[in-house]
Amino acid sequence: MNGNMRCVTVFTCEKMTNQVHLFDKISNQTLYKGEAIIDFCANEGLLVSFSNNTHRFEWRIWKKGLVIRSESDVLVNLTLRLNSQTKGHIETEFGQIDLDCHTSHYDVDENHIEVKYSLIQGNEEQEFHFVLYINKEDTYAVN
Repeated sequence: MNGNMRCVTVFTCEKMTNQVHLFDKISNQTLYKGEAIIDFCANEGLLVSFSNNTHRFEWRIWKKGLVIRSESDVLVNLTLRLNSQTKGHIETEFGQIDLDCHTSHYDVDENHIEVKYSLIQGNEEQEFHFVLYINKEDTYAVN
């Protein structure tokens, strides 16, 4: 093999629109139900993006964890991995609040993602539990 040759891997991405349902299991409330853009890139996981008049959500999903980004009056960025202490932050007009995240439950398949986690700042802790249902005809393997 010639020393000047190199191998390049090409990743293909697929994008489609599907119905999703974001459900808060603690308050038993639907936070969003409607269209979402599902963007699958083998090397970047599954990206689910959806929004309404007041909020914008992005869930980047892998088999072992996810990144949640939501925008409203504040910007929230969380990195979540099962049984791991991870980091997140909230950006407000007054500055950034750094958070520790602990994920106690994470289940993912082609039709839903369920995550239960705590956000910790100092001695304060708040628990969250969400399920994102994806109604799609095509299925993707989550890496």
